[in-house]
This record gives sequence, C-alpha cells and structure tokens, in this order.
Amino acid sequence: MDAYSLALAAVLSGYVASLLVILESLLRTGWRLQAWTGVAGVGVSAAASLLALISAEGGTVAGFDWLPSIGVKFALRVDLVSGIMGLLVAVISFLIAVYSVEYIGEWGAARYWVFYTFFVASMLLLVYADDLVTFFIGWEGTGLSSWALIGFYYDEREDAWVGDPGRRRLGVPMWFTPTHSALRAIAFTRLGDIAMLIGMGVAYAALGAVSLTILAEKGPLLAALVKGAGIIPLWLILFYMGALAKSAQFPFHEWLVTAMTGPTSVSALIHAATMVKAGVYYALRITPVIAPFLAAHALGAEAYSGLAWLSLITAFMTATMALVARELKLILAYSTASQLSYMLAAVFAAASHNDVGEGVLGGLAHLLSHAVFKASLFLVAGALIHELHSRYIDHMGGLRRFMPLSFISFMLASLSLAAIPPFSGWWSKDEAIEAISAMGHLASGVALVTALLTAAYTGRMLFLVFFNGYRGHVAHPHEPSWIMVAPYLVLGVASLAMGLTWPWIKTFLIHAVGVEAVKASPPIVLAGTIASVAGMGGTIAYYARKTGLPEASVLRAPTGVVAGFLYDRWLINSLIYRLIVYPGRNAAIALRRIDSAVDEAIHVFLPRIGVSMSAIVRRLQTGDVRDYLSYFMVGVILTALISALVVKLTG
Repeated sequence: MDAYSLALAAVLSGYVASLLVILESLLRTGWRLQAWTGVAGVGVSAAASLLALISAEGGTVAGFDWLPSIGVKFALRVDLVSGIMGLLVAVISFLIAVYSVEYIGEWGAARYWVFYTFFVASMLLLVYADDLVTFFIGWEGTGLSSWALIGFYYDEREDAWVGDPGRRRLGVPMWFTPTHSALRAIAFTRLGDIAMLIGMGVAYAALGAVSLTILAEKGPLLAALVKGAGIIPLWLILFYMGALAKSAQFPFHEWLVTAMTGPTSVSALIHAATMVKAGVYYALRITPVIAPFLAAHALGAEAYSGLAWLSLITAFMTATMALVARELKLILAYSTASQLSYMLAAVFAAASHNDVGEGVLGGLAHLLSHAVFKASLFLVAGALIHELHSRYIDHMGGLRRFMPLSFISFMLASLSLAAIPPFSGWWSKDEAIEAISAMGHLASGVALVTALLTAAYTGRMLFLVFFNGYRGHVAHPHEPSWIMVAPYLVLGVASLAMGLTWPWIKTFLIHAVGVEAVKASPPIVLAGTIASVAGMGGTIAYYARKTGLPEASVLRAPTGVVAGFLYDRWLINSLIYRLIVYPGRNAAIALRRIDSAVDEAIHVFLPRIGVSMSAIVRRLQTGDVRDYLSYFMVGVILTALISALVVKLTG
C-alpha cells in the first residue's frame, strides 16, 4: 500500500470502530466487547500510521475531486511532518485506550467508545488533510467529540466537578459541573472556529481554493491581495483564531482548565494527543506556507510578533495559576496551557523574523516531547484520583510507598515537564526558547521565567502527592491493575528514553521540517537549566522543611490577596461572566420578553381588536337604506371639510 492508502486506512479505522460500537450497543453485547473493539480500531490506526510514516519520504498528496464546482478536493498529504504527528496521535491514543478499558468499565461504555474512536479518527483526518475544507471537517469532529466526552458524566456527580463547591469571586461561582464545562468548551472553541472560517473564506475568495498545495503555490498572490486590501493583521488574526481557541490561548484558556470534568483518560487524550494539539499543528502546517510572504511586510511581521507575545503572556499567566492550585488534574491543565503557549510562541516569534523553519522545529519538538510526558502524568493522576476518591492533593502525600510504579512513572514524566536534564523536556524546551529568542532578550526572559515557574509547580506537585506523610482517607491505597499501569509506565520511561536519544530525534526532526541544523545557544541552555533545577529543587526543599505540612497554611484554598488572585485564575473567569456572559444572558431574557410581548400582541391583542371592530361594523349593517344614505351624507360632508382644510393649509 502507498502512503495515501495507509493514511486513509488510519483515518477510516477509527470511524469504522465507532460505527461497530454503535451496532454492538444496539445488539446489547457486553461492554468488554465494545471496549476492545475501540482499542482494536485505534490499534489498527497506530499500525497504519507507522507504515504511513515509513512510506512518507518525499511527501505524497493524493485524493479525488470532491466538490469540483468550488475547487474542493478530498486530499490527504503524507509527508514527514504529518507522518510524525499521525503516529504520535495514534500511538498515544492507543495506549490511553488500553488504560480506558478498566478505567471506564461498564458505566457509559458504549457512549465513551463511540466518541473516543470518533475523536481519534477526526484528529487523524485533520492531521493528514491537504485541503482546508477536509481539515475543517476533522477539526469540527474533534470539537463535537470533546463536548460529548467532557460532559460524559451527565449525572453531574460531584467528584467529577472542577473547582471548590461554594467558592465565588465577584459573585461568580468558581465550580463547574460536567455539563457546564462541556458547554464552555464548545462555546469558546466555536468562537475561534467562526473567525477561522472567515479567514479561510478570504483565502478562497482570493485564490479559488484552500488546499495547502494551492496556498504554497499562490502565496505571493494572496499576500499581495490582503496587503492591497489593507487587512494583513486582521486576516492573520482571523486565520489563526481557531488555533488560538483550540490551543487555549488567552482568553480562550478558560475552556481548557475547566474541561477536567470528563474522565481522566479523556483529559489525557485531549491534552496529549488530540484537540488542543490540533491548534498547534494547524500553526505548524499553515505558517510555513503563508509566513514567508506575509512576514516580509511590516504589518505581517508585527501581527506575528503580537501573536507570539499573546502566547508568552498565556504561558506565564497559566504557570502562575498552577503554583497555588490544589486539584491534581487542574495543575496539569494549567501546565498544558502554558506548554502549548511555548509551542505557538516559538512558531510565531520565528515567523515574525522570517525564520519560520526554526520556529516549526521548536514547536514540533516540544509538541512531541510534551505529548509523551503529559499523557503519562494524566494517566497516573487518573489512577490516583480513582484510588483515593479525591481530586485534591490535600488528600494525598506519601504515595510512593503504596504505589511505587505510579510514583516512578509520575516522577519520570515530572522531571521531563520541569525540563531537568537529560529528559526530553529539557531538550525540547530549549528548542522552543531558541526560536522565541528571535524577538529579543525580553521575550526569551519571559520564557525562562516561565520555565522557572514550571519547575516550581512541578516540584510542588510531585512532593505533595508522593512525599511526606499520607493524608488520604483510603486506608490502604494500592496500584491499579497492569492494564492501567503499563500504558503510563511505558510513557514515563519513554520520556527518559527520548531524552537520552534526543540528538538522533532532533536530526530526524530537522530533516522532516527541512531546515538546516540549528545549534543551541549555550547561554539559553545554561540559563534554562539553572532555572529548571533551581525551580524544582528550591520548591521541594521549601516543602520538605515544612514537616507535617499544616493544611491550614499550605494546602487549603488560599485567602491572601495575591494567592487568592492566582487561585481564582487572575479573575478572568469572573470578568468574562460579569462583562459578557451575564449581560448576554440578561439581554437574551429581555429579548425573549420583548418577543413574547410582540407574539402576544400579534396573536392575542390584534385578533381581539379585530373581533371588536368586526362587531361594531356588523351593528352598522342594519339593512335600512335610510341609514346607508345618512352614512353617505356624513362621508361627503367630512370629505368636503377635510379638502377645504387642506387647501387652506397649503395655499
């Protein structure tokens, strides 16, 4: 089979598995068959994706005319970049699927596996798509699936909530149920998608097609047209808005941090392999095609610089939130938003200085590294929360003695997240910061400070969960079965193995991206290493000195001004609700009342008036000719008087 057929098989396998699970559900088969059908479907996708990558050298674009009247093709592009991404998505999704068999169990199994396999298939479709219309179908498929899976626990069970029940800021509740979080996710991301559609529409109007191939061939024409219209910055922002929303950039990060209401396996899937990585991948694919032509103009370079700064601010902001968070999954969610921002900042910063290849290398490298260690972290978190019946790190501690394999996995992945050498995160973080440094010392300084904060909250999380005294309510916590342990142990070890073999991985990535070898800057490497080691080591030392870890001062929800400000997410959620959601709700209520009043007037009052007038007219219809002559004479007299009055007023 050629690369195109293998990529198509990888995509269709997930959709077929989703359909089979539906049929099995209708036939009332056991939940285990449904689960293993889902695992098998994703496993076939992983095998096909591996073979597609092996066959991808040189690149293949193939498909068929889908809507020839408007220039739309169903076309798949299999090159080294899409091949790497496809394999990453499929393999990590397969490991999470294996973990999910026991983690999900029987409750809602059919619904879970239908949307899980549909999710993976949609992600692979957008990864391999060459035409942006095909891409957008996969893009929306991931959005639909994420909505269903984030709101999976439709019974609104409290142990699936995010936030502290009863806590309010500016009068706005700071806790979120699964249904609420699912609606937030689809609402936030749809705003970005609408803008992205408008951006695609502009490109289509200019070129008559929106495939990557056409965009690459006619990039100068597109750049000239948007420059001539004076809309370069506006068009770029619209074109990237979907990616910014999907990958949780300010202020869209709010949907991601409350999306933890779904099963933890879903959180791992979204944060490591799908959904949020779709936005980064979009930037990785689109930017090399359009940036060389647009960044040559001052307005284009400034727009890319602005996007890079937005990502840097998001990275710093979400890292500070993680410093004080108490929910284990929430800490990891803040971390994801921060690390995604590194990837996008690398792409945009390099594009602003017309060196997009280095940015794509930095973004792709950190995407690859982050996917592996973040999947491991989330899967371990799911095992811990499932075992301890609590999402708060307040109720953990000392778990390395009870769950040693989970501890090893979490520690390896944490060291990679904190960018401790020689783990993969150490290498990939420097690749991203190297690209960010194109914007100057201030930008690289913000990135390095964020690296320090990353190491600090990672050290805090690792220590409070696995060290010191046990504070849980479950008497004897223990490891889950091997079907859950094996996936996150493999991923944890992989984060170390990738670090040890990174020089070879980087060589392959350089070849895939098509850039010349980029040498790391010794000052950046040194500064980054010092920041990571100091951040993690200093935080662990700080908490190690607090013997007993008094909950009143260390672990409870903070009440101080600064800590409370960070704990409540810089009050951004409260401001969004106060300035947008609540006024919008009130406007909707007012409009509904106006609509009801108009509806009542049309369907109640006007008919009543008509009935009354009809009754009056009927009473005038006496059948007596003398009455009709009287009406006629009165009419003639009134007409004469009105005519005389008009003549007098007009002349």
